[in-house]
Amino acid sequence: MAAKPKRASLYFGVTHQPVGFTSAALAQFDGSAEPVVRELLQNSLDAADQADRAAEIRFEICEAKRADLPGWSDYSKAFEQASEARKRWHKGQPSHDETTVHQRIDSMRRRVRIPLLLCIDNGHGLDRRRMDALLTPGNTSKGKHGAGSFGLGHHAAFGASDLRYVFYGSKYRDGETLKSIASGHAILATHRHKPNGPERAADGYWFLKGRGDNAFSGSTDPYPRFIPGLLNRYAKELIGSGTVVCIAGFNDFNRDDGEPGAVEMIGRVAAANFSDAICSGRLRVTVEDRRGESRNHSGFSLETASDAEEALGSIKQQKRASKGGGYIAGSVAYNAVLTRGDREPIDSPDGMSIRWRSLAGVDGAQTQVHLFRRGMWITSRADGLKKADFSKQEPFDAVVSLDGGPLEALVRAAEGPEHRGLDAKRLDSGDRKRLREGLREVAQRLRDAVGERDDLQEYTPPGFAELTGRLTRAAEKVRRARAPAGGGSKKEPVIPGVKPTNGDNDEPRRRGTPSPGSTPRYRSSLSARRGQRVVRAHLSYDEETTDGSQVGVRLRAASGADGSCESPLPDAYLRIVSVEDGTGRASAGPGGALELALEATAGSRFLVLTLAEPVEDPRVLELDLVRRRPESSPGSEGTDASAAASVEG
Repeated sequence: MAAKPKRASLYFGVTHQPVGFTSAALAQFDGSAEPVVRELLQNSLDAADQADRAAEIRFEICEAKRADLPGWSDYSKAFEQASEARKRWHKGQPSHDETTVHQRIDSMRRRVRIPLLLCIDNGHGLDRRRMDALLTPGNTSKGKHGAGSFGLGHHAAFGASDLRYVFYGSKYRDGETLKSIASGHAILATHRHKPNGPERAADGYWFLKGRGDNAFSGSTDPYPRFIPGLLNRYAKELIGSGTVVCIAGFNDFNRDDGEPGAVEMIGRVAAANFSDAICSGRLRVTVEDRRGESRNHSGFSLETASDAEEALGSIKQQKRASKGGGYIAGSVAYNAVLTRGDREPIDSPDGMSIRWRSLAGVDGAQTQVHLFRRGMWITSRADGLKKADFSKQEPFDAVVSLDGGPLEALVRAAEGPEHRGLDAKRLDSGDRKRLREGLREVAQRLRDAVGERDDLQEYTPPGFAELTGRLTRAAEKVRRARAPAGGGSKKEPVIPGVKPTNGDNDEPRRRGTPSPGSTPRYRSSLSARRGQRVVRAHLSYDEETTDGSQVGVRLRAASGADGSCESPLPDAYLRIVSVEDGTGRASAGPGGALELALEATAGSRFLVLTLAEPVEDPRVLELDLVRRRPESSPGSEGTDASAAASVEG
């Protein structure tokens, strides 16, 4: 048997298109921890699933001498040649982005010791076909069951590398034989090895010496069948197959001062995006930072729901994700862990698991349904599974886990390249319909399990009834409440047309009243608790409505005094922060408004009003409605929601 060749080099192929340091493939990745860690974990979890075992993934941050990096001399030479080529191209005036990338590479490569981020997994490993797919876009090898489908995700790792250089070493099984394979990928800029030589590509690959010319098109195997020393000491830890990914020139996720360290960031991303896999025992993650002698090398591990809960504890109040749409916020991820960790699934088809947790009585709680596929979080805002789809249920939190079946395949097809969120436009019309039907089925299973809230018993008094027949009693006219005078012993009369002032005293100004309006026919009953800011109402709106018509909603604390008193006590209107009815929502600022407008809808519905201040006496609350039209409608009797929220006086 011939001895294995032991020499390899970083090979940059011939190209005809000049490319700068600002790679289009890397433009979407800024080095944030979320895409880097999520992609590494997703690939490793898929590889373990295909090997039919639970995934064990270890992250290690360490340092190495730059000379120990495979192909380092080739890399340095290519960078210098690319720098000269780009100077000639832009005549000494590079763009800001290209200057930034160039400076980061140059600064990192001058270090004596280079920081590394390694990810070691126990998956099925990389053979030649899977290595080809990993190094080239659009050639995924995961098949129909994996989480990836575009072959673009490997570019995420480059965002965490200031050198833009990533290595791969792997063990895989060929029948009963355990074999090794390795390669590396650097992304710089086009250049020439010789002044009159051919243009060399920006992408360089660590191949066997002399085998780079036909690397991806010929029959010759270009990959070293040995794992270089820098990676081999980690590959030796593997029992059977597995892969080591090494991100050279690790930039600590470009974190700002005051942000948590890289170890904590990795833990957060893993716990938030893969809590379903962790809680099911399909994924175990350990993290270590071994840089410097003074660091704590013990690290931590994520194995259970409690571990994930602890990792997310510091961001459990976070209402928004750090990068906006598509990423998961801390509070959302934390709630998903709580729900997934200790709830038994409800009856569901094979390949689907649904768990839910009641949030009834939790102030400000909102229904949320989290969709996971093969252990990975996809979205918490799927159409058909939003809060408005469960208006008749008390608020709850639910986790839907898909691990096979027709709905899992449809969700995967609708995910997009980064596997976050669902876009039905990616499907044909037939699959769109099937996706909607599948999500509606999930929603109905949740409704059946949660049940309708007990609103009728709670806030429909014995005297409230719907009478059939032709006689209808309209609600009493909404009278404009008298404005209470300011505090203290001095009470000034209200003079029409004169703007009240406080004069020389510090007494507060009187409270305002909402704008007048005509009263529709309606009936209502209320439910509220002393000291809380949420009021629920059962409303029957007894008038026909037209498109665009609105109804202004007010909440009044009745004084109990009638107009025949010599000095009657005025009613007081309460300030409303938001009002919603399951299909729509209107809101004001934190200080609230005296009136908010919703779409006028005939029939019975439930309202939820959130107030700026806690309720003092629930017994005196009354719901008032007035007709409103949108501001753009001609002949409007009143104002729109924002104008109705204004305060007189």
